[in-house]
Amino acid sequence: MVKFLVAGVLVAAIAGCGESRGFAVPDQVCGVKVDSGVLSPLLPKGKQLGQSRQDKGPGSVSCRVTVDDSLVLYLAQDLTDPGTDAMESRGLQRMGDPADVEGVGDRAAVADRGAKAVVECTHEGRPRLFVGLVQLERAEPVPADTRERRDAVLAFLKSWFPAAVSGLGCVS
Repeated sequence: MVKFLVAGVLVAAIAGCGESRGFAVPDQVCGVKVDSGVLSPLLPKGKQLGQSRQDKGPGSVSCRVTVDDSLVLYLAQDLTDPGTDAMESRGLQRMGDPADVEGVGDRAAVADRGAKAVVECTHEGRPRLFVGLVQLERAEPVPADTRERRDAVLAFLKSWFPAAVSGLGCVS
């Protein structure tokens, strides 16, 4: 009897966890393929996921990801001239304690509430610099633990960045 009671409680607890997210985590964000497993930790519980892509001009795209109509993730992809200091510290500083990381583009940094990476590439026959930005927008970002959140942002950046670069037609 105790086994069945414990099993019933466990099943109820697992079922309750599944109901906390009323949407499937996608394998692309605004047309850019990503690993849904690395996107999932950055999304809060909610009923509805939304995405909106905005072309901001040649070589510049932004993406807003919402949960229950609240902005949770902002992504930006920009092509700029080589030699531009796209990793300027002020923008990264406001995301909280940035630190350089390896394994993404030519240079990358992860902060408490986002990340940025750059890579030199060729776009339409011209040398360019691709800049990718991932920014968490919630007042209470997820995951709640800062170290876990930074790791989750870096994992997402590693999945999203290469696909974003090629999606804008930039060849490195």
